[in-house]
Amino acid sequence: MATATACPIVGTTNDVLPPNHPDIDLSKQGQKCPVVGATTDHHHNLHKHPPVHIEGAKGGPIATACPVLKQVVEQPKSKAMDDEICPVVGTATTVLPPDHPSTKDAKEGDVCPVTKATVGHHKSKVHEHPDVKAAHKGAVCPVAGVKV
Repeated sequence: MATATACPIVGTTNDVLPPNHPDIDLSKQGQKCPVVGATTDHHHNLHKHPPVHIEGAKGGPIATACPVLKQVVEQPKSKAMDDEICPVVGTATTVLPPDHPSTKDAKEGDVCPVTKATVGHHKSKVHEHPDVKAAHKGAVCPVAGVKV
């Protein structure tokens, strides 16, 4: 995971699907993830997680129970990106991308138009991105640390 690039939508640098992710043929173009709606068109870097048994995990193992991801979010790069562990995508930044619709007026049952995530379990966990409208070409993103 050290060389993975940040996803432009959720900011994750994790390239391994969680163990409970539904089977999907990552080699086929145009397939849509049944969980977050992402397509395989620009996710060729993803890998399936090896089968694991995690004691007490309801509905199968989830990313938040992974001991490796808990170590990853403690790394300096993850702390700089404000990473946490999402039960679905693994490590992900808690800062929404700059072009994400505002969540200020979102209600508990609302669903994200981008990832299909519900507001209910993301309330107070994700934050709006700092304004970058005036950023010049080649500026560095204050969240992901990548050039825009």
